[in-house]
Amino acid sequence: MAFCLSLSAIYAQTIDVIHLKSGFDARGTITNRTESQITLQSENGRTLTIDMSEIESMEQEQKAFDPRVLIGRWACYKANGERDRTYDMVISENEGFYSVSYVHYINYFSNDNTLKYYPHDTPDSFVEDSKDIDVEDGKVCYHFWQLQYLILNYSKSKRRQSVAITSRHCDIDLKYIDGKLKGSIDCTQYYHDLSCEGYDDADDCGTVFADGPGGKWNVYFVKY
Repeated sequence: MAFCLSLSAIYAQTIDVIHLKSGFDARGTITNRTESQITLQSENGRTLTIDMSEIESMEQEQKAFDPRVLIGRWACYKANGERDRTYDMVISENEGFYSVSYVHYINYFSNDNTLKYYPHDTPDSFVEDSKDIDVEDGKVCYHFWQLQYLILNYSKSKRRQSVAITSRHCDIDLKYIDGKLKGSIDCTQYYHDLSCEGYDDADDCGTVFADGPGGKWNVYFVKY
């Protein structure tokens, strides 16, 4: 059942039905407003400017949010505008079920002990993973973990290598607002250092574990 909203509340909704005094309805996404006019992006892509004097009432449908707007590739930015590819994601839909894909394994090989770090350096390879998500009311929340492998002094002929592993365990909490996904990422990091004389023999490896600093960031995601 539709219910009336105050003028201030209606602008926070994604899809609105505006009833006009002429008897017609305007349906779409409100993109801008002034005291005298509303700008609406209709579902067929048209931009409509409607005078407030022509509006009879404004109502939100019970199931106004259309989760299909979430489908696509999303680029991550920190609140200060800094781009961070570490948390980029792809949201997909199949038979009404939604899933998110993200970077799970990141691999580097270095023969000169040069430290590398994603996303500032290009990985030698990476693997994506995915999981099901609930997108009710435009919320996108999920937990994931990511492993970054840095293999130093890699030599297949001499069977020597040292492996540094960074493991991130992250909670992502987002909400679809004004065409973007906005919210926070809360992570805990762990560092693992494995020094191996023979990388195919686990008995030759020494392991040091250290908890690293976590962090919580305000972020927003933009489609690209």
